[in-house]
Amino acid sequence: MVYFVGAGTGAADLITVRGRRLLEQADVIIYAGSLVNPELLGYAGEACEIHNSAEMTLEEVLAVMQKAEAEGKTTVRLHTGEPSIYGAVREQMDALDRLGICYESCPGVSACFGAAASLNLEYTLPGISQSLIITRMEGKTKVPEKERIESLAAHQASMAVYLSAGMLRELSERLEAGGYGKKTPAALVYKATWPEEEAYFCTVDTLYDTAKAHGITKTAVVLVGEVIAHQGYERSRLYDPDFSTEYRKRAGDRSSACGEIRTERGSMGTGKIGNCGKISCLFTQCLSIISFTKNGALLSEKIAEAVTEIRKTGDPPVCLETALYTKCSAYGTGEDWNTTGEHPVRIVKSTLGEWTKEQLEEGNALLFIGACGIAVRVAAPYITDKLHDSPVLVMDEAGRHVIPILSGHAGGANALAVWIAEKTGADAVITTATDLNRKFAADLFAKRNRLFITNKDGIASVSSKVLAGESITLSIEPGHLRADCEPPEGVRMIGYPPAGPADIVITSEHRQFEAALLLRPREYVIGMGCRKGKEAEKIAAFIAENLEKAGILLSQVFGLASIDVKKEEPGLLAWSRQEKLPFVTYTAEELSHVEGDFCGSGFVKEQVGVDNVCERAALKLCGPGGRLVCKKHARDGMTMAVARREWRISFAEE
Repeated sequence: MVYFVGAGTGAADLITVRGRRLLEQADVIIYAGSLVNPELLGYAGEACEIHNSAEMTLEEVLAVMQKAEAEGKTTVRLHTGEPSIYGAVREQMDALDRLGICYESCPGVSACFGAAASLNLEYTLPGISQSLIITRMEGKTKVPEKERIESLAAHQASMAVYLSAGMLRELSERLEAGGYGKKTPAALVYKATWPEEEAYFCTVDTLYDTAKAHGITKTAVVLVGEVIAHQGYERSRLYDPDFSTEYRKRAGDRSSACGEIRTERGSMGTGKIGNCGKISCLFTQCLSIISFTKNGALLSEKIAEAVTEIRKTGDPPVCLETALYTKCSAYGTGEDWNTTGEHPVRIVKSTLGEWTKEQLEEGNALLFIGACGIAVRVAAPYITDKLHDSPVLVMDEAGRHVIPILSGHAGGANALAVWIAEKTGADAVITTATDLNRKFAADLFAKRNRLFITNKDGIASVSSKVLAGESITLSIEPGHLRADCEPPEGVRMIGYPPAGPADIVITSEHRQFEAALLLRPREYVIGMGCRKGKEAEKIAAFIAENLEKAGILLSQVFGLASIDVKKEEPGLLAWSRQEKLPFVTYTAEELSHVEGDFCGSGFVKEQVGVDNVCERAALKLCGPGGRLVCKKHARDGMTMAVARREWRISFAEE
């Protein structure tokens, strides 16, 4: 028996379940070696006989099939993508018919659908296009005259062009001759869904230049059509509330009591760091507040209201969004949410431990309105160290005291406690010794100056000397101390590099120092753009990969920057929260004034108002003296650049 199996778009896990099972059971596999991902052969058994058809003629392929059939073996003919599209399978099937050998087909996913998935693209947007044309340029295999590119382009439908990456100049000319405008959106996707996938947005007239700039000459699918812009389409009738289906009546025919109320939690900030754009802000996470009584829930709403009002002024001292929860099941009117106020409160039905674990894994700060013991017990299993723990605070339900119990300096819990106290009339109960004695706090100093602590054990050593009334020595790499900046009492400046032991050394140089505490600047800024809805995991992987290639550690990253249309982009927000780094956005006008030699795109400018987002945003966040160290890199609907900023040290409590 012979099975024709579609390998899928490229990624080994995108083959169908049936296709994988057939590979696992096969005695013989003949695969299209020039196009099929070799990782798929890992599904084959150890005794499986494997042939690469890229090195074989049709007659040789048939000979292998015939021999296997004579020996009672199962053969899998593994084709790229979906075999029915440019797979040359019919001639093999006809030959097997003549030989009396039975065969079956197992479908796969073609490259244009892998490309659509990578770009979060829908080919059939109502009012724009309801058809997808799959075609190719004429090469060694002739194309019927009636199917020439010009004829198909006249329909103005969505189009996927295969096997034509080496003829893009001619393809552009013929697409334009057929009716597509020069500025019709287009995309070039190289090896869609493969690990080495690259994707670039362009226009019909820049297809050739885009491919040349990135060295793409083969194994790419070209997508053309207005659907690529994701704009100007009509709403589908499928989910329209005024449209009835076999399964759902239109909204006017349904009872108003049957709907379920759902509210999404707000995102972190509105683009600039906590809406104020201040790099000195000490807190940038989402604050999840949980209460246990009705009074506690009402207090949580009061705090959320204060955040909302402060955010409207554009100048909060702390930067956060709030998400309200309660374990008081009697609170509110809905089954899952209290929706009577402006700030919905969700009733938590899982255990408190499960809720706490979920919140901390998301990198959120926690405020427990209840007993300290509750917070301590549920947070304890997830505590790591003072540099990585999320802030945890406790407030009594009467609103008299707010107490930071975890990550007071590095996480900003102390600053947050003071802010909440100011807005609610409570007393902030600060227990950190350096704060109580108004002494220099090395970890808070590092946070304010965006410095990374390489050896956290040194914090205790330095703090002990400070609290004992001893002076500490501080050495800073030349050129990085702000002018007219005097060190606080008890801090003595020494030369760089220090001639002997020093309490604190601040430097970007990677060399050995005899220092109790070594601080390094977060001097790199990531500029990024992405398609709407890009998965957080893909964004994180893309950032990690590019940083590794550049030899930059995550601890050296200062922040993430983008354009303001991305201020609520879930994937970018998730990354910044997870890494506890600021996410700053700028308007198109602000980015357009950034000077430099950028990799511009006319299509991007049409979409967002500026020709380049990632490079401009990175330099904008750097401020004066910033310079690009990694220019724009694009893949899978994401663009990224890295710039290096001029860092400065200040002792002022901004």
